[in-house]
Amino acid sequence: MSTEVKKSLHEVRFPGESVEYRRARDELLQAEIDLRRQIEAVAAQRRKLPLGGVVPRDYTFEEWDAGKNAARPVRLSELFEDGKDTLFLYSHMFIPGKAGLPLEEGCPSCTSIIDAIDGAAPHVSQPINF
Repeated sequence: MSTEVKKSLHEVRFPGESVEYRRARDELLQAEIDLRRQIEAVAAQRRKLPLGGVVPRDYTFEEWDAGKNAARPVRLSELFEDGKDTLFLYSHMFIPGKAGLPLEEGCPSCTSIIDAIDGAAPHVSQPINF
């Protein structure tokens, strides 16, 4: 086992590490650096994509009206506020509750995700429709 130490990508050393370990660790670190650069290159390509096509029609969805305890139609165009062209959508799953109502109990995992998004919404809602 060699104890020769070559110039490394960083100066942090683990107690008792071998030259072989340091070499493998530096190879891993370089691979991680290369991966981050590649991810950013792909993200830059994504940001340069042209806008997609125009939505062919004003689709209609169903929105739950808690006051009427029933679904009501809502058009896609109604989901946008003036000056905001981005829409955040999440398909929240529901299960019938004890009373048998279709939207009585939300999926626990979906609820957790929406709780986290709800916390972030005030910070990103200026340019996005929620």
